[in-house]
Amino acid sequence: MIAIIFGRAAQFLLALVMMRVATTLLSPEEMGKVSLVITTIAFFALFLVNPVGMFINRRLHAWQESGVAWHYLIRYVNYLIFVALIAGMVLLLLYINEWVSFGISIGWLLLFVCGSLFFNTINQTAIPSLNLLGDSRKFVALTVATIAASFACATLLVQMVQASAQYWLLGLLLGQTLLGVIGTRVLFVRLQKTKALHVPLTIRWRNLHGLFSFAYPVALAVGLGWIQSQGYRYLMEERLGLTELGIFVAGYGISAGLIAGFESIFATYFQPKFYKRISNDNLSEQSNAWREYAQAILPSMLITSFFIMATAPDLTKLLLGPSFRQSAQFVVWGSLAESARISTAVFGMVAHARMNTKLLLLPNLVGAAMSISLIWYLTSIYGSDGVGLGLVFSSIVTLLLTIGITKNHLAVALPLRLFVQSAIMGVVLLVTAKILSQLLDYDGSHLFSFIRLCVIGLLFLLFQYSMLLPVLRREAVISHT
Repeated sequence: MIAIIFGRAAQFLLALVMMRVATTLLSPEEMGKVSLVITTIAFFALFLVNPVGMFINRRLHAWQESGVAWHYLIRYVNYLIFVALIAGMVLLLLYINEWVSFGISIGWLLLFVCGSLFFNTINQTAIPSLNLLGDSRKFVALTVATIAASFACATLLVQMVQASAQYWLLGLLLGQTLLGVIGTRVLFVRLQKTKALHVPLTIRWRNLHGLFSFAYPVALAVGLGWIQSQGYRYLMEERLGLTELGIFVAGYGISAGLIAGFESIFATYFQPKFYKRISNDNLSEQSNAWREYAQAILPSMLITSFFIMATAPDLTKLLLGPSFRQSAQFVVWGSLAESARISTAVFGMVAHARMNTKLLLLPNLVGAAMSISLIWYLTSIYGSDGVGLGLVFSSIVTLLLTIGITKNHLAVALPLRLFVQSAIMGVVLLVTAKILSQLLDYDGSHLFSFIRLCVIGLLFLLFQYSMLLPVLRREAVISHT
């Protein structure tokens, strides 16, 4: 866990520095273009790639034991080529009919979307698979190296060629590709050490049927999730413009990045254990595995959300460029919406444990419909704040529906004491931030913001430690039994 924390901390800090550099070198309008391209990539990745990737995660341990993991992963690469081609044709059709442009040419758009769907997906499959197979050190090292290489390439291109969205995105893609190739080599060397004596030459119909039964509900669910959490960017660009979109995404991105960073620490450590424990069909063991997983993540996510809200002004001042100072208000919206989204994903793991991913469809359908409807209505009244309000409300509704549906398929009850304890700690963070803002003038220098952030951050880490220590001790006991 310590190795994972330090590795993720390095990745986390790099991502924060990367955000500061991007918002300093690029204008809000260019950042708006970046967000639209990334959102477009996310649509195809979530709808066509993510469900198959989840199926691989679910079956990887079994494939490893039977020695056929490398066989199926090679077939997966062929599938990614097919996905990239489909995405390219769809984008070309939309561009010809002038339904999308984002302020960049079709050549750049095809390069970023198709290239990312292939090379970045290979990166995000090969490297996390090392962690699922127990090689967390190489996983952490290669993950940090991916961020560092992408950051370096993007910064160099923007400074040496042109300060535009195109060259920033090109740099990101180059870094992802380089480390993806290295990560794939490391993974396949490990897979070749398994007992792969009798490798099937073809994938049989029953294999495809099992994949499709698992994947298509996930595809629909995550596609709807994309509409709910990212589809607003197209609507916002049309109604408020690229500049407003860039400012909103920068603030919202602080919360999304921070929460994703802490979630990744927990997921890196706990998900391999979770998937391993649910690899059999024992209902009691699956229930216990999910309960331990949820008790580790949900209370910590609640504290993290309070921490972000308490430090939103300081985070904006320190992490964003001068052109993005008004993004602070959107940090709070992002904290609430992303916390609800992460919590929904945790409860959604029940569907993965039970291999019944159809459970995810209704909550995501309702959430997507509410998100777009509310944002369309509220932007005409409250502008960018209406986007934040719509995202938060739809995320909470999706969470409540997911809890209500999944509780009938697995024991998902959590001790109320943990949430009360987390909420109390969160209130302490808010009060501390308020007191410090009075003692250290907010309109002062960056030094005051840094001091406030350090004090509240140390308190936050202390609270996290007190919440996680009992969970880690239980995990240690389980691992030795």
